[in-house]
Amino acid sequence: MSTKTVLITSAVVLGLFAIYNERQKKNSSPTIYFIKKMQGNYNGRCVPPFGIFIHESQRNNQNLINHELVHWQQYQRLGLFKFYSEFNKQIKQYGYDLAPLEIEARYAENDYCRYNYTECVRNGQAVTVHNPQFLK
Repeated sequence: MSTKTVLITSAVVLGLFAIYNERQKKNSSPTIYFIKKMQGNYNGRCVPPFGIFIHESQRNNQNLINHELVHWQQYQRLGLFKFYSEFNKQIKQYGYDLAPLEIEARYAENDYCRYNYTECVRNGQAVTVHNPQFLK
């Protein structure tokens, strides 16, 4: 395949992805997928622009779904690249429990669990979810 063909194909794919991303960014109701296994013992994950993934055992957990919907709103507010960039920067700088984007999504938690989320999820104090294996 020629370099020109690769460049044109890449530009088309990126263009289609950009269009898809903009459509999803405006979508206030992302697709929610219920899956059997999640990496890192997470219970839910927001993966813009594709949707929200929830562990099958948490299908009826509206608190967890609401938490992930806050992340979807952050994506809508910040845009795809800034959302991922900011999220990763905050995790590196503050750690998972103290990352501002995570704290914002924990609005339903009490003050202690909002800032000590991993411990609360593991010991059952979190209203979002109980998972003794969380982030292990």
